[in-house]
Amino acid sequence: MLLNKTTIWSSILLLLIVAGGCKKSYEPPPHNLFENEQLIEQTAKDLLGENISFTTSGYFETDSVKSIVAGKEISEKNQWGIKFYLISWVDGEFKVKYETGLLNGSFVQCIVNKFKFADIENEMVYYNSKNYFLGNASGDVYLHVIDLKKMKVYSAHLSVITEGKVSLDLTQNIDVPMIKTFFVSYFRRDYPNLRIVEKAL
Repeated sequence: MLLNKTTIWSSILLLLIVAGGCKKSYEPPPHNLFENEQLIEQTAKDLLGENISFTTSGYFETDSVKSIVAGKEISEKNQWGIKFYLISWVDGEFKVKYETGLLNGSFVQCIVNKFKFADIENEMVYYNSKNYFLGNASGDVYLHVIDLKKMKVYSAHLSVITEGKVSLDLTQNIDVPMIKTFFVSYFRRDYPNLRIVEKAL
């Protein structure tokens, strides 16, 4: 009986040693990839296809580990707009960790880049459609701030209804006061009589 118990415990110990030895060691991303714009773009294309309109790298998840963000313009039968993707280094390879829903906007004549609020540790992505949609009947400007750490999109939609009537719609999910202040102050410079509405966009 003692021999059987010894054999069983020896087998369990051996299995634990083998299991521990099979753990994949951490593999760092390719050297200097995050500083090379061509490699960043190619990494995004390898995962998302050739139709990439925007790429950048930055500290989007923490203030110590870099990731890649890519943007694509979506133009299909029932879908038209833009999407952003978070590409992270996981288990020795790049993987798409998060993608936004379909957002109002176009990468034509826009401003899009990473930026950082002073009181928030991670970087974010900022999108501004500028004048691209102002030729519409109502005249529209779309702003998005994307927090990849929280996996949330904060949006603002300026609508110029008639001369002197301007409405700014803000998404209800804005839980950071400085983001709301950022949206409002940006538009109020040009439209001091701005009417602000919070709703689901």
